[in-house]
Amino acid sequence: MNLFVIGNGFDLAHGLYTTYIDFREFLEFEDWNFLNRFEATYGINSVCNPNYAKSFLWKDLENSISNIEEDRIADEGIYIELGLEVGDEYVEDTLDEHWETTYGFIIEFKEYLESWVNTIEVDAVRRTELINQEAEDLFLTFNYTLLLEEIYEIEKSKILHIHGSVELDDYDSLVLGHGNKKKLQNAREKARLATESFSEKESSIYNAIGNYYERTFKDVKMICFSHTEFFNNLNEVEKVFIIGHSIGDVDLPYFEKIKINVRKNTTWCIYYYHEEEKSDFQNKLLSIGVELEKIELLHSNLFFN
Repeated sequence: MNLFVIGNGFDLAHGLYTTYIDFREFLEFEDWNFLNRFEATYGINSVCNPNYAKSFLWKDLENSISNIEEDRIADEGIYIELGLEVGDEYVEDTLDEHWETTYGFIIEFKEYLESWVNTIEVDAVRRTELINQEAEDLFLTFNYTLLLEEIYEIEKSKILHIHGSVELDDYDSLVLGHGNKKKLQNAREKARLATESFSEKESSIYNAIGNYYERTFKDVKMICFSHTEFFNNLNEVEKVFIIGHSIGDVDLPYFEKIKINVRKNTTWCIYYYHEEEKSDFQNKLLSIGVELEKIELLHSNLFFN
């Protein structure tokens, strides 16, 4: 039995427009105001060159989404004047309401994500013979599309969409976010200390910052736990094929979970697109305990030939 771990590069190789930059272009037409508010949180205003926004934020969105301008936002919150006086009965409620209006828009992020994913046309010509619908292989895909189901006709029971899929028709099921729990915890701690010192403005703004981090947080540990049955079924896997995935730090715990559940002698075949990716991929697998002699590095073109 093989396990295929599939990232966005797999969809891109099949001609699908599924980059986060494609998502940004969708937002430009769908809701320019939302896009402006979202990018402004990261210090990108409407007069900035769109290429700057794409390279600074959207190119690696999951790693960038926790990099809000926290110091600027905190200063804005501490010195804000809303006609309130210290000690007013409803000062904190008024501040909380103000910040929810200012930054609560992030709740809509997943709704737009679902709308965008539903516009992606799955009509691929390129295929790989490594994926065989008759085999008893398993598939862990990070992609929201139904490429495996519709093009390769893989049974749904063999596929885990670890971050959700369009088929579920529920934007809450789609997962996109950062893994920086420390920033979330620090914001909550600053809010707590401010509350203890009766600093209402500081408490309110750090609660708002904490809410933003929480709403964009990807709880990988909880996601793994919710799919325990799938991971427990990996004990017969002889080969792990990783295609189209960068093994970024945010998603590394998923690979650790796979490593724990597959055989010790399982071979790991990882496909790279750029030559400079090879050493990074190898080091990532070594860091989770895969032995060097069990790692095979192959160019992604070989996956489709």
